[in-house]
Amino acid sequence: MTDKRIIKTDVCIIGAGPAGLFAAITAAESGAKPVVVEKNTTACRKLMYTGGKRCNFTHTGSVDDFIKAYDTFGRFLRPALHEFSADDLRNYFAKQGLAAKVEKDGCVFPVTDRASDVVRILTSHARRLGINFLYDKEVQAIEKDGDNFEVNTGAARIDTAAVIIAAGGMTWPFTGSTGDGYKFAASLGHSIIEPKASLVPLVTAEKWPGTISGVSVPNVVIRTKLGKRKICVCGALIFTGEGIGGFAAFDLSRFITDFLPDYENPVKIVIDLLPEFDVNDLENQIISLCSEHPKKELAGVLAEFLPRSLMLNLCQQINPSQTVLAGSLTKETRKQIVKLLKELPLSIVATRPIADATVTRGGVSTSEIDPKTMESKLCKGLFFAGEVINADGPCGGFNLQIAFSTGYLAGKKAAQISQ
Repeated sequence: MTDKRIIKTDVCIIGAGPAGLFAAITAAESGAKPVVVEKNTTACRKLMYTGGKRCNFTHTGSVDDFIKAYDTFGRFLRPALHEFSADDLRNYFAKQGLAAKVEKDGCVFPVTDRASDVVRILTSHARRLGINFLYDKEVQAIEKDGDNFEVNTGAARIDTAAVIIAAGGMTWPFTGSTGDGYKFAASLGHSIIEPKASLVPLVTAEKWPGTISGVSVPNVVIRTKLGKRKICVCGALIFTGEGIGGFAAFDLSRFITDFLPDYENPVKIVIDLLPEFDVNDLENQIISLCSEHPKKELAGVLAEFLPRSLMLNLCQQINPSQTVLAGSLTKETRKQIVKLLKELPLSIVATRPIADATVTRGGVSTSEIDPKTMESKLCKGLFFAGEVINADGPCGGFNLQIAFSTGYLAGKKAAQISQ
C-alpha cells in the first residue's frame, strides 16, 4: 500500500467553476500559491451551458442597481460588488482579449457568443499564473488541524492555511453540482439553509397550459402578492407541459420557491399577456379587428396579438361548446376576453425539481459569513464563494456576477491570511 501524497499550499479551492477559478486567479495575483481540486475532468462544466451556451456572464448597471436586483441578498453582497463590480468583470475579460456585447435587455455576453471562450480565458490565465489543478479528484473530507486545514482526496492530502469552498449548489447535477460543498461546510460547523429550486419552471394547478406546451409570448408582466408584499416580474413566457417557464416564470420562482410546494394553498398569480396595451386601447383594437373580419373565427382575428393556439384556448375557456365568429362577438364576451388577456389567472402549486433549476436557493447561511471577506465567522481560514452560499439573483447574468465577485473577494482575503 502506497502512502498518500502530501501537498502543501497556501490556499486550497474546492471547485473549478467560475467562483473557484476566479478565487484561484485572484489568490495567485495576490501572491499566494493556490491548489484547485475539481471532481470533473475539466473546469467550468456548468458554465459551458449557461445562456444557451453563449454565457451571459453579467448585466449592465451600477453596483446599486445590482444590489436592488438581488433583493434580500443585496446587503450581504454589497461589499463583494464594490470590490469587484460588473464593470470590473467586463474590463477583466477585455484585458484578456475577449470583448463583450450588451443586448437590449441589458444582458452581457462575450462578443463571440461562445461560453467556451469565457472558459478558455479563465483557464489560460490560471495556467499562466502557475496554478496547480487536481482534476478528476473528489474531496472526501476537510479537517481543521490547529491553524491549518487538511483536505483529503482519495490519493492526496492537501495541507493548507486557507480553504475556499466553491463547489456550487444542487442544480444541473449532470455538470457535477451535487451539493458537496454543503457537506463540507456542515462538517466545519456551518448551518445549511434548505436548498430549493430558483430560476426554474413552475407547476400550475390548472392543466390547460399543457395543451399549448411550447407556445411562447415574448413579453408579459406577472403579478402576485405574498402576504403584504406585492411582486411584479416581466419577460418572456413559455407554456409547458406542467405550467409555465421562460424568464418571467423563472424570475417569479425566486420569490415564491420558499412557499412551495403547497397544493392546498397555491400561489395565485395574474398574467398580463399584452402589457403594451391598456384595457381601453385593447378593447378598441378588438372592436376594430372584428369589424374588419366579421366572418372570421374570433381566435383567428385575435391571433393579430398572440399565437392562435393560445387565443383559441382562451376563447374556449369562455365558450367551451362553440366557435365564436368575430361578427357575433358580444360586449360581455369581449370584456371577458380582454380580462383574460390582461389578468390571466393561474395557481402555482410547485416548482420543477431542483435538478431542473438554473440556480440553487439555500446553502451556507450568510449570517455565518463575513460579507467583507467571505470568511467564515465560525472557522478561521475557511471561505466561501459562488452558489454554495445562500444568495441568488434574477435571470440575466446576475448569478454569474455573484460567482465572480465573491470568488474575487474570497481569493484576495484568503491570500492575505495565508502569507
